[in-house]
Amino acid sequence: VLFLPFLCWQCSDDDVNVVFEMQYPNLQFNIHAGLNTIDAHFFIIRDIPTNKAAFFRDRDESEIIEISPSTAVIRGVQGNLADYSFVDEMVIRICDDNQINESNIFQKCRREIFFREAIPFNTGNRVDLIPNAINLKSELTQDNFTVAVVLNRLRGFSSLEMPSRLELQFQAKR
Repeated sequence: VLFLPFLCWQCSDDDVNVVFEMQYPNLQFNIHAGLNTIDAHFFIIRDIPTNKAAFFRDRDESEIIEISPSTAVIRGVQGNLADYSFVDEMVIRICDDNQINESNIFQKCRREIFFREAIPFNTGNRVDLIPNAINLKSELTQDNFTVAVVLNRLRGFSSLEMPSRLELQFQAKR
């Protein structure tokens, strides 16, 4: 009982405040029908403009100490026709550059920014992803960036091609 006040006294709020959010709402890719259940499948979205001038406006880039992942959602473009229940795990990785192919994807796209394991069987046409606590300031202050959507451990086959939309959001903090 005597030790409890010392523990509470040591707790304090972070000095990091969210200054603005960076949103990338309509990143489209296609999940092909009949993907095999053995391999991981990659969908690369290249040259996404960071729009840093619009986000930073009159703020100095050095004022921002961290840009961290906030939210990510994958949705089916065709509404209820998309059903992601055949996927057990989804991962979004940010890539070092745009020179990516299937042979070098693990070397160029090492940083996992969002993930979701054990996707529910009744997930339907939307998957909410969980952010990782990493600083992406160096990537998101460039002119553009590239991400790879990775589908791991498929439970079965998709019988339809699924046009999909990835929505990303990051928080810039000082």
